Amino acid sequence: MLGVSHALSGAALGLAVAGFVPQLLGEHPDAGTVLTFTAVCAGAALLPDLDHPSSMASRRFSVASWLASHAVRPLSRLVYDLTRGRRDTGRGSHRGLTHTVVGAVLLGVAVNVASARFGTPVLVGTLFVCLALAIKGLDDLVPGPPSLVIAAGLTYAIEQVVPGGTAGTAGWLGTAVTLGMVVHSAGDAVTESGAPLLWPLPIRKRRWYPVGSPRPLRFRTGGAVEAWLVAPALTVGVFLLAAFVVPGVAPWLLEMRAHVERLVAGG
Repeated sequence: MLGVSHALSGAALGLAVAGFVPQLLGEHPDAGTVLTFTAVCAGAALLPDLDHPSSMASRRFSVASWLASHAVRPLSRLVYDLTRGRRDTGRGSHRGLTHTVVGAVLLGVAVNVASARFGTPVLVGTLFVCLALAIKGLDDLVPGPPSLVIAAGLTYAIEQVVPGGTAGTAGWLGTAVTLGMVVHSAGDAVTESGAPLLWPLPIRKRRWYPVGSPRPLRFRTGGAVEAWLVAPALTVGVFLLAAFVVPGVAPWLLEMRAHVERLVAGG
C-alpha cells in the first residue's frame, strides 16, 4: 500500500489499542500516552520498507536512513538465504525480514527494553522519528511544510504541553512499533504481491511464503481501490477513534459545536 494508507492504518490501530486496552485492564491512559502510542504506531507502519532503497523510510533521514537501509537489506538477504525453503524464490532483500511478525516483535522488544532502561531520551527519540515518517507518509493527503520541522514541533508539544507527555509509554512503546510494522505487512498482504508474515513457518515447502488474501480480493498498490475506498475509510476511522479515545477531544468538540451554534444563532 501507499505511505498514506500505511500511516493511517497504523494510526487507527494505535488509537484503538492505546485507547481501549488500558481501559479493559482498569487503567485510564492520559492524552500524552494515547497520542505517543498512536504516533509511533503510525510512523512504524512505514519502517518495513527500510529494505527498499527508494522507499520513504530509506530516504527520510538522509545519511542515517541510507545507513539503516544498507544494514537492513544485507541482513534480510542473509537471513533469507540461511532459512529459505526448497520452493522459495527471489533474493529476500525486499519484503523480507522487516515484513515478518518475528522481525516486528524483535524490534518492538528492543524498543521496550531501551525505553524502560533509558526513559525519556528513547521515548522522545522514537516519537520524533515515527512522527517524521508518519507526516511524510501523509504528504499525498495533506502536503505542507517539511515533515522534520512539524515532527519536532509536535514532539515538543506532546512531551511538554499534552497532559502526561510520553512517560506513560515507558516499557511498552515498542508494542506500538511492532503493531505498526505488522499492520504494514498485513496491508501489503492484501495487495497483489503478498508478504511473508508467517516466516519461518513452512507453508507449501516455502518458509518465505507470501501470505495474502484470496486473489480476487487483492488490489494494486496505489490503485483506485486504495485511493478512493481504503484511504478515505481509514481517514474517517482515525478521526472517529480520536474523538472517542483521546482524553479531552470529545469535550473540546462539543464545546466547539456549541460555540458555532451560538455564532449562527447570533448572526
